[in-house]
Amino acid sequence: MALIFNDMDSPAAEANFVIKDGTTQNFKTEVVEESKSRIVFAYFYSPTNCAACKQFTPLLEKYVKLANGKAILIKYAVEQNQQLAMQLGVQSVPTTMIFAKGGLVDGFAGAIPETQLKTVMQALVGKEALSLDQMLKEANEKLQEGDTDAALEGFTAVLEKDETNPAAFAGMIRAFIQMKQLDAAQDLVDGLEDTIKSPELEAAKTALRLAQETKDAPSPDELAEKVKKNPADLQTAFDYAVALFAAGQAEKSIDTLIDIFHKDREWNNDAARQQLFKIFASLGNSNPITVAGRRKLSSLIFS
Repeated sequence: MALIFNDMDSPAAEANFVIKDGTTQNFKTEVVEESKSRIVFAYFYSPTNCAACKQFTPLLEKYVKLANGKAILIKYAVEQNQQLAMQLGVQSVPTTMIFAKGGLVDGFAGAIPETQLKTVMQALVGKEALSLDQMLKEANEKLQEGDTDAALEGFTAVLEKDETNPAAFAGMIRAFIQMKQLDAAQDLVDGLEDTIKSPELEAAKTALRLAQETKDAPSPDELAEKVKKNPADLQTAFDYAVALFAAGQAEKSIDTLIDIFHKDREWNNDAARQQLFKIFASLGNSNPITVAGRRKLSSLIFS
């Protein structure tokens, strides 16, 4: 039997990939030679007959993508690469072998927890390469500045590395809302898998629902004078609060609704407080505007 490391020559490996299905014939080039320039994960799995593989494969792919080109993943389905698996001593799937500087340096059998995988990856490629925090921060800053095109580019870049990142999806939804592209935001929400969840994403979905409810609200300038002339007209004040939120003035909208609640807690079946709860949910519990608004509301409720 030929030795995999010495006798199997093949054309040069492609330069621009980080995840690829490997072949026994090309193992030397795909893994051994490539590992002289960056970390290579040779991953043995069964795409059809391994429940653990189905769970672990996306996780491993995620962290390889996060490595910013410092690592690549070559996947070998054992059904098509039995000879290679035997030569390398693969006894179970999934099995991950780590190559660097032209040789095998580490590896593990089974599906390890994400925390352990992250530690392994950090040791290999460094912590900075695995962090999406800065990318998300910059994209959110662009969103706050109103540069929605740049924000969308930033969130898309995150999803290229972590295709199930809920914070990036939340940011994209809010960017579409800001651009008044509510149909695009709804299409994005409808296309999300049920497994993609986070409080931040749920808040963005609530923000979309609220934006859809208030999309036909008039300009707040049209209602401001009416409210000023007749402060007792709570319906006009409520409409004004809705218009303020639709115009992006969440803090002023909250203050207007709290004023309505202060004047008449039970007005229109508790409409002011219910609208406040919708706004709080859409902004997110950690948002400073939500925190301040809840504090004001609580002071009235318990006074």
